[in-house]
Amino acid sequence: MKKILMCTIAVTTLWSQNSFEQNCIPCHTERKVSLQKAYMNALLVYGGKKNMKAALEYYFRYPNKSTSVMDEEFIQKYGIKEPLRLDPKEMNEALDEYWDRYTVVGKLR
Repeated sequence: MKKILMCTIAVTTLWSQNSFEQNCIPCHTERKVSLQKAYMNALLVYGGKKNMKAALEYYFRYPNKSTSVMDEEFIQKYGIKEPLRLDPKEMNEALDEYWDRYTVVGKLR
């Protein structure tokens, strides 16, 4: 009975998580890499939501040192990530969630 309950909880948790929580947070948590710092680096380079989302989507599909917004020290420590194999809907959902969580635009008073 306990095993069934634990499996049900695990499956429910996975279904309730969005693409960002499933595909981004675990890796960043495991490596202790700040999503907020990565966001700020990308925002400095790309300047706005539309450009940032397009550039990050390209990078996540085709990771390359020359298109990374992270500094040389970071790349030496962690390397270049593996391509994300998300369908376009999941990728868009993850990037929207990333933007919504870390942007300060419209949140300051």
